[in-house]
Amino acid sequence: MYAPSTPLPLVLVAALGLGGCGHGAGQAAREPVPVRSSDVVTMEELARVATSSTLFEALHALRPAWFRRNPTTLRPQAEGDVVVYLDQSRLGGPETLRTIQVNAATVIRHYSASEAEARFGPGHLHGAIQVSTTR
Repeated sequence: MYAPSTPLPLVLVAALGLGGCGHGAGQAAREPVPVRSSDVVTMEELARVATSSTLFEALHALRPAWFRRNPTTLRPQAEGDVVVYLDQSRLGGPETLRTIQVNAATVIRHYSASEAEARFGPGHLHGAIQVSTTR
């Protein structure tokens, strides 16, 4: 009579465990889908709105929420708008985005009011938009 050196249940567990490791014939390896951040706009996203000539138009198409006043601030009726920075220089309000061409930006980041005040100092009740360029 044959006496196996490895107990049968252990062999079955190992075989079943390895069966799920490879890709079957009907399964193709998939690239992970990049998750779009609601706080960042990349060059790739900007390329999708190629008909927009200025960042003002492009960002209104891609992230309209960035221009809404934040109702969760302590003073939602407070004066002012989101503050725009070009690289590290403060430009002004959202209308200044009309002076920046879409192809000049490499990445654009939105900061909430609390993030903007921590990064840039007081005076950002409605957040900030920082445009980074290739300069």
